[in-house]
Amino acid sequence: MKFNVKLNSGNLLQANYPVLVVPAFEDPALPPDLRELDKLWKGVLASALKSEVLTADGELYIVPNPIGKGIHRIAFVGMGKSDQCDLEKLRNIAGTAANSLRKRDVGRICFLVEPFITFDYKIENVGQTLLEGALLGSYSFDQFKAEKDTHVLSNVELHLPKHINIKDLMPMLDETLALTTSTLMTRDWCNTPGNLATPTHLARLAKDIAKEAGLSVKVLDEKDCERLGMGSFLAVSRGSDEPPKFIVIDYKPKRHSKTICFVGKAITFDSGGISLKPGKDMHLMKADKGGGLAVLATMRTVGMLQPDNVRIIGIVPACENLPDGRATKPGDIVTTMGGKSIEVLNTDAEGRLILADGLEYGCSEYRPDAIIDVATLTGSCVIALGQDMSGYWTDDKNIAEAIEKAAEISGERTWRMPLHKPYAEQLKSDCADTANIGGPWGGSITAALFLKQFVGDTPWMHLDIAGPFWAEKSSGYLTKGATGYGPRLLYRFITQWAATVK
Repeated sequence: MKFNVKLNSGNLLQANYPVLVVPAFEDPALPPDLRELDKLWKGVLASALKSEVLTADGELYIVPNPIGKGIHRIAFVGMGKSDQCDLEKLRNIAGTAANSLRKRDVGRICFLVEPFITFDYKIENVGQTLLEGALLGSYSFDQFKAEKDTHVLSNVELHLPKHINIKDLMPMLDETLALTTSTLMTRDWCNTPGNLATPTHLARLAKDIAKEAGLSVKVLDEKDCERLGMGSFLAVSRGSDEPPKFIVIDYKPKRHSKTICFVGKAITFDSGGISLKPGKDMHLMKADKGGGLAVLATMRTVGMLQPDNVRIIGIVPACENLPDGRATKPGDIVTTMGGKSIEVLNTDAEGRLILADGLEYGCSEYRPDAIIDVATLTGSCVIALGQDMSGYWTDDKNIAEAIEKAAEISGERTWRMPLHKPYAEQLKSDCADTANIGGPWGGSITAALFLKQFVGDTPWMHLDIAGPFWAEKSSGYLTKGATGYGPRLLYRFITQWAATVK
């Protein structure tokens, strides 16, 4: 999806927008920027605000131009109480408004920025949030439909206060476009079914990203992985005719003092293997590649924006998890490239098996200052936190502070979960170094403790995105299906972490 995004300023009397979006709070008051325009429009704007009650966030009341020239329409958007607005609420309202206008065949909208600033954020934060909400909220996935969605919002603009130098906000605009287009790419590929988004296709996607963003990429095939001893990764792919791919994409600036690795789970379809999942909703397992796609999209963003002083490596083990005569069986023992043996008690706990080799590869090959794994890993995390937020596990202070700050900016919520060491007893095996699952309780915690075994002393975080990566219905800037959770959070995490780690 291509967007035209533009920053404007100047007198609204000379502006010519199809629709200008203006906030309407519970206390009806015409924003100062609109008062001159309202005089020209013979008071219809102030009258509309007094007479119309917008009860729902994102609800629209559209006032047409009564004089026939200049701005065509003003769309007042319900905002609720002015003291209860934060960036995430603003992002959702922008998404709701943009999608509503798109469905009315409006292809170009502009937000009047200054009246939206009712809380303690800089104008670039507010502008970026409005753009993110509008661009993400107007998404639709119709790639495989004969009847396409003809309602397209292709132009989103901001009208800024006169005193703002537009050139100062151009870096914000570049960042917004990189983040939103990478997020939409993640949605597209997560929504794409397993017969089309295979490990081979993800490897091609990685090469396309590397070419577009000026990154280096290598793809290890099955023989390469065998040579490296990745028995845990290969154990998952054994039941599939689709060949596994171990993808490594690298951003290496000329000067850097820090290195960070991201390892993303990419199970392009997860049947559960021999420990077969129930048939109901199994079709959604086409999106079990969400963590790997979040990492690839983050690397795309990194290549486009080129952050200073930090080398960033994205590692994506990609394969299918299917049952056949060669598939790994419950009770089998596999060995990682680092030599740790794992008793596979449940083949549906496969994500942690491919991440184990991914983490060991990242730590041994690059010796990073931090390593982060990202995965749609456990239903237990969804039970604990619901579908609105991810869970994260770390015992590193700098990583925890960075992910919290990143989540506040991006609106992609996350919650710190405990690395309760006594639960590691559940992972003991009678015949191997570790088992791949623990007992019936605290499953998201034992999954994190399992992964921690493969990073040594490297500062590490596990991010379980099983809840927020998928939406059962459209709401705000999130549309039904894949949400694209991750790239906006992870890129902002990089910038926060790189600024604090010495």
